[in-house]
Amino acid sequence: MELFYLNLALVTAGMALVSGLINLIAGLNKEGEKTELVFGILCLCGFLFLILPPGGFVLEDNPPYAADLKFKRIFIWAYYALLPFFIEYYSNYKKRFVSYSIVFLLAISYISMFFTKNDHAAWFYISRVALGLILYYGMAASIYGIREKKIREARWLMAAMIIYGILYLISTVNLVEMQAIERVLGVTVFFPSHLNMIAFIVIMGIRLRVNTQEKLRLEKQVRWRDTRWNLLVKNMELMIVELDSDARIMFLNPYALRKLGYKQETELLKKNWFEQFAANEDGAILNAFYQKSMIEQTPMPGVNTKLKTRDGDNLVVNWTNVFVYNKDDSIRGIMKIGMDNTEQVKSFEQIQMLKNELEKENLLLKSEKLGAQTEHDLIGQSDAILYAVQKSKQVATTNAGVLLLGETGSGKELFANLVHRNSFRNNHVFVKVNCAAIPNELIESELFGHEKGAFTSAIATRKGKFEIADGGTIFLDEIGELPLALQPKLLRVLQAGEFERIGGHQVIKVDVRVIAATNRNLQQEVRAGNFREDLFYRLNVFPITIPPLRNRKDDIPLFISHFVNKYAKEFNKEVYEVSKADLTRLCEYSWPGNIRELINLVERSVIVSRGTQLEIDWQMETSGNSNGNNAKVLMEDVEKAHILKILQECNWKINGDDGAASKLGIHPSTLRSKLKKLQIERAD
Repeated sequence: MELFYLNLALVTAGMALVSGLINLIAGLNKEGEKTELVFGILCLCGFLFLILPPGGFVLEDNPPYAADLKFKRIFIWAYYALLPFFIEYYSNYKKRFVSYSIVFLLAISYISMFFTKNDHAAWFYISRVALGLILYYGMAASIYGIREKKIREARWLMAAMIIYGILYLISTVNLVEMQAIERVLGVTVFFPSHLNMIAFIVIMGIRLRVNTQEKLRLEKQVRWRDTRWNLLVKNMELMIVELDSDARIMFLNPYALRKLGYKQETELLKKNWFEQFAANEDGAILNAFYQKSMIEQTPMPGVNTKLKTRDGDNLVVNWTNVFVYNKDDSIRGIMKIGMDNTEQVKSFEQIQMLKNELEKENLLLKSEKLGAQTEHDLIGQSDAILYAVQKSKQVATTNAGVLLLGETGSGKELFANLVHRNSFRNNHVFVKVNCAAIPNELIESELFGHEKGAFTSAIATRKGKFEIADGGTIFLDEIGELPLALQPKLLRVLQAGEFERIGGHQVIKVDVRVIAATNRNLQQEVRAGNFREDLFYRLNVFPITIPPLRNRKDDIPLFISHFVNKYAKEFNKEVYEVSKADLTRLCEYSWPGNIRELINLVERSVIVSRGTQLEIDWQMETSGNSNGNNAKVLMEDVEKAHILKILQECNWKINGDDGAASKLGIHPSTLRSKLKKLQIERAD
């Protein structure tokens, strides 16, 4: 039996020596990778333990211990001390406190051996604790690998640790039975847990070699991909520049060098990109923005950037910026991929110049005087709007109720403000209520209030809008949406100036002036049974009809001027002119959404405008046409109809002072292009 253990030790020693040398050499050739290096040292420690006398696993182990046995044990203790560090590097499960605790316990155990004189050795029990910690650490690392989806690596480590655990338990759980087994076998077995070296070296050695083969295969693929990438970078007609974290140039492809006017990459390496190629002021700004991007780890947006080449030429390049990472996932710098857009930008500028020349007749909005801007945002000089303003001021100084009639977006709320502002109640509260925006079940509480406990959610007494508006004015917008059941209560307020809160019995007296507004035909609603007739007559004391925008086309240029100036100032843009052709189209349009639609169009157009001239955003579909019906019409259809009308008036003459181009305010060639685009032929 002793001969068997000796042969087993020699075989294990041979495997440990071969595996140790292979992994040690492999680990020394890999910078930053310590798994194979630690495993190689671990295997060599096992080899020295097995090969040094007394030989193998079979030892006469009686204290006090011989000097050669003490020396031999240095290597088995070193083997166990390296195990937790190997487990850490193999699985990336880092618990250095456990590793250092194991090393400390093993050191204490080894030192205690020198003072052992009987069989009840303290060093033995201390070493059991250390070996138990190794078992715990290995199993924890295996479970961590499974959770991190590294199943294959975790299974190999778990298999090795299970064998280790079985041998550890055999040599630890019942020492009496172990002594009996030793007597039967006729040998003294020094720590059966040492036998785990056979399984551990074989299992983990195979796994590391498999890992090496996989890494070689992946490295081969990476090298092939790098080769293809390098070929692509060298031959593609895109500017590729790599910058480090300080914006210093680390790489340029040949195309970028040619575009910038250089022949050798070494002429630019380590130089600051922005200081080298951007203008002084722009370079400082872009450099600061680059540093901020690196700190906040947010890539710079792709934008057109002007560069000055070595020859003094200007390039316009559109850049895409991508972060470049180190092996530890920290950001190393930015890879800039640029497309030369110089010719496209020049072509676009030429087109814009020609367009500006073709559209010389512009309405200068900046210098346009708003001749009839009445009050605040009430703008207009047409008879219809001036008449409505006059009626509003007439009734303002009385306490009479006012009913504002008009389509959605025509400005009824502005007229309500005008009435209140010019009334004797202008120093009192002005309460606005949109009846259409409040659910039917809440509108009574909103208008008249409620007492505490009047309904489930009434946790406190609440005043209604009429009570708040006492002494002032209340504006009931969309009065046609008021529920039929609530109309008698409103009628009572209008007639007697009194009401009761929901859940209350006390009559509340108020002095409130009512201004109502609706886009509905209340007479039709009365006939349909949706609105009380007596309430209608009570509200209709002094009706004012607000004209729709299509009936006051003379006011459209004033609106355009006012809102272009307003939004240009708000968005920090220099927009102050509109072409005569666009203004004509705006005046021809029916504006079913009235002023609100016009405001939205102007705001959108100011946002997309890139120069001093307003670029009308026609990309929309609206309802309505110049006759006011509800057919759906595209803005292009309006433009086509207007051009056809002018052509027919000019008997299809395009050139000359009396030609269609002159009347439309555009160049004849531009008109011909529009005829082709809109598919207008004389047969039309």
